[in-house]
Amino acid sequence: MRPRQPGVLFYKEGKSVMAKAFEIKPLIRKAFNDFLEILFPGNIYCICCGRIIDDTRPYALCDHCVRAFHWATGKTCLKCGKIMDVNSRRSLCRDCSELSHRYEQGLTCVQYGLYERSVMLSFKYGDQAYIGEKLGDILFDRISPELESGLAFDCIIPVPMHKRKVRKRGYNQAELMARPLAHKTGVPLLKDALVRIRESKPMSKLSTFDRMENVKNIFTLREDAVKLIRSKTVLLIDDIYTTGSTADECSKVLLEAGAEKVYLLTFAAGAN
Repeated sequence: MRPRQPGVLFYKEGKSVMAKAFEIKPLIRKAFNDFLEILFPGNIYCICCGRIIDDTRPYALCDHCVRAFHWATGKTCLKCGKIMDVNSRRSLCRDCSELSHRYEQGLTCVQYGLYERSVMLSFKYGDQAYIGEKLGDILFDRISPELESGLAFDCIIPVPMHKRKVRKRGYNQAELMARPLAHKTGVPLLKDALVRIRESKPMSKLSTFDRMENVKNIFTLREDAVKLIRSKTVLLIDDIYTTGSTADECSKVLLEAGAEKVYLLTFAAGAN
């Protein structure tokens, strides 16, 4: 079992009791989270294993976890960005060889493995919202070489969660990851442009076809956002890429509303 941050352990236990007793609202919960961040600063703990680290460590990761991450620094699928076998003669992964995607190109930072999963679970279900800033830094470093090579986009849009899930969790993880990326690139963040109009089933155990059906017609574009994306190149942000069903459905909505192109950037992607 990996070590856990003292602040996180206290927060999880304290919050679960208080939430049931007082039904803490998101703003109150954020204030409580900020208070605990003062008591137990998150940046002195590795966001993956919980070891105490120097607060200057990149991405708030210890040396061990940096080495353990499956970074997308080698051969990747030219379409979705999944890590591929360096000896493979193919330019596309199996999924992209069999499926067409609506987005122009996808990039990912890491392959989703044990260590990457640990970070995402803490971020999404452990009330550790500050991890979003660290992952946003990783996103920026991943896309920076592409920007230097000529990639350009006009706005950044995070994949939305349903409003009930946002109220329950307190934040949309894709939005938190997108914020530092928007700040560092100077590109506008349209955080509410896409809307998830109904909840979908958990995707983890669904087949590729069922995933596509599960997200069909669940996104829409806000009316006041149409003029902001028309004839524009959009960078879509999500946490995890598996088959591309969610990215394709979001891309469909954006392209049908007049976006010129949609690029995709995710923190992690499933194995090829």
